[in-house]
Amino acid sequence: MKIKYYIFALLLVPFFANSANSNTNLSKSRLFIESLGQEVLTKIASKNITEKQRERNFRELYTRAFDNNYISQFVLGRHWKKINKKTQEEFVKSFNEYLIMIYAPKFKGWSGKFKTIGSQVENNMYVVAMQLVTNSNSSTSLSLDWRMILKNKEFKILDVNIDGVSMLVTQRAEFSSVIKNHPLGVKGLIKQMNEKVNS
Repeated sequence: MKIKYYIFALLLVPFFANSANSNTNLSKSRLFIESLGQEVLTKIASKNITEKQRERNFRELYTRAFDNNYISQFVLGRHWKKINKKTQEEFVKSFNEYLIMIYAPKFKGWSGKFKTIGSQVENNMYVVAMQLVTNSNSSTSLSLDWRMILKNKEFKILDVNIDGVSMLVTQRAEFSSVIKNHPLGVKGLIKQMNEKVNS
C-alpha cells in the first residue's frame, strides 16, 4: 500500500511543478505587457522627443517585443510560400518600415490609463486581457487581448485583438486584396508599401 502511495506521489510532482511554472509565467506575461505599455507612454507617446526619436524607439520596441517572422508570414498567408527567399526578405523589410511609419505617429501625445485584468493560456498562447481608458472622463475605452508565446525564455507578441478584432487578420485581409488586384502581386504590395513610407 505504501508503495502505491509513493508511486502516486511521484506522478503528482511533475503536475504540480508544471502548474506552478504555468502560474508564474501567467504573472510574468501580465508584467511584460504592463511594462511595454509604460514604455509606449515614456518613449513613444512623449511630446518631448523628435519624430525621428519616436520612430527609432518604436522600431526598437517592435523588434524586441513582437515575433516579426511569425507576423510577416501570417499577414501574407498562402502567398508567403509562393515567393522566393529574396522577395520574402524584401517583404519583411518593407512591412516593418510600413508598420513603423503608420503606427509610430499615432502615439504622439497619447495619454491614458491601462491595466491588465487577466491572463490565461489558450491554444498554447499566453493571452493577456487589458482595459485601456484613453481620456480623463473614462468615456472612451478599449478592450485589448495581447496574444504571445514564450520563445527562448522571452515573451514575443503574435497578435493584438482590439475589441475582439484581430489586427493580424485585418492586415492580412487588406494585403490579400492588394495582392489580388495588383498585376505584380506580392511585389506590387511591396512597391505600394515603399511608396507610402517614402512619400
